[in-house]
Amino acid sequence: MAPRVLQRLRAVDFYKKIPSDLTETTLAGAVISVTAATLILLLLGLEMHSFLKTSTHTEMIVDRSAHGELLRVNFDLSFPRMSCEFATLDISDAMGLKRLNLTKTVRKVPLNDRLERVGLGLEDAAHHNPEYDEEHPGFQYENVDIATPLSGATFDATLAAYEVVVVNFFAPWCSWCQRLAPTWEAVTEAVHAKYPDAERRIRFAKVDCVAQAPLCRQHFISAFPSIRIFHKGSDEVVRMGHREHDAYYGDRTKEALTALADKLVPPTVGTPNLAARQLSTVRAATAASGCNFAGFIMVKKVPGTMHFVARAPGHSIDFLAQDLSHTVNHLYFGLAPSPKRRAALARLHPHGLAHDWSDKLRGRSFTNPSTGATYEHYAQVVLTTIEAGRGHDAYDAYEYTVQSHVYDAADHASVKVSYTMSPIQILVGEVRKPLFSFLISTCAVIGGVFTVAGIVDGITHSLHSMAKKVELGKQG
Repeated sequence: MAPRVLQRLRAVDFYKKIPSDLTETTLAGAVISVTAATLILLLLGLEMHSFLKTSTHTEMIVDRSAHGELLRVNFDLSFPRMSCEFATLDISDAMGLKRLNLTKTVRKVPLNDRLERVGLGLEDAAHHNPEYDEEHPGFQYENVDIATPLSGATFDATLAAYEVVVVNFFAPWCSWCQRLAPTWEAVTEAVHAKYPDAERRIRFAKVDCVAQAPLCRQHFISAFPSIRIFHKGSDEVVRMGHREHDAYYGDRTKEALTALADKLVPPTVGTPNLAARQLSTVRAATAASGCNFAGFIMVKKVPGTMHFVARAPGHSIDFLAQDLSHTVNHLYFGLAPSPKRRAALARLHPHGLAHDWSDKLRGRSFTNPSTGATYEHYAQVVLTTIEAGRGHDAYDAYEYTVQSHVYDAADHASVKVSYTMSPIQILVGEVRKPLFSFLISTCAVIGGVFTVAGIVDGITHSLHSMAKKVELGKQG
């Protein structure tokens, strides 16, 4: 029984064997066999390389960001001619959000006009909104000419003559200065009546910055009124090797300013009141012409604008004299990728990564010959999500295109960074060839080459046989 089953099983053999004594080898067959084997090895190597190589699949879909998801905007801008004292960052967006003078995630560093650091970096602080007197008493003091503004010729001599001089740098056109003027006169009278001028202990004075513009620039006055405190002829404070100014930011009432004088006045001539600089209303103002603005903000994924501008409550800014030339050290969206993720981006991103793929404004400077100009940068942001395959978490990368423009502002000068998010999200996925596809391709290569080589060998053998028959026929 068993031999019969085996005999029937042998009948379904696909690969029937020809006895070896019925076969013959030829030189042409050997050449074709070597060529076929070489071709098989070459194609198998290419197929292995294709199997191991990672390819990408790119598609565009509607942005699938979670509802309410926030976008991080990172910035670092240097202004050679905007002082840190009143430099602020405001943001607004299409949803009606308005936030003025952001301070928690913003850091300012004083710079000179060559963009060199000349002061300590501090987290920005909100400015106090000062209070004013509703009614002002008349000015009665006549013994000393204390109501006349100081000039460049009398400024240094006045500072040298008194232990403490409190100077109000004002501009006649400034509404805040106009409100302060009668109070300042009344405080001047009261202080000089309480501390006689002959003692040379303290004096209140003022400087008209329209008439004495060079003097005000020398003391880095960028807003009006600015109240500076001079001890023994100087308002400079050296802190960790950097120069700063003593400035008053408190209320502008007669009571507050008189109390300030009582705190500042030294007990006797030649004895400084060291506790005066510990007052909460007296802070260091930067003694530098420029400012570096760095930090980040978290915003909704809707059109919005960042405003870099000189502004403070209770102060007037001469915007037409503002020079907001600036250099963008960096401006990018989202988180900076780690070296590993950047390498994956360079490998998977369509067409690779350009040097400015995430930050089109890095290192660019923007200047204008005239003052009072507004600079605007408009960025369109696109989200690209990288799906690096098994064992790797997907992560987001943001790119943007940008257009910049400068124009003369009629009423203000600022730097605006406007941005809008594209509703389209780009998905870049890593695609690997499956093993079964590699096995199918391997069989196809081997079988295909073997079959084609067999056909070529058969044709060659037939032609050779026909040639022999023709030759024998001629001989016969």
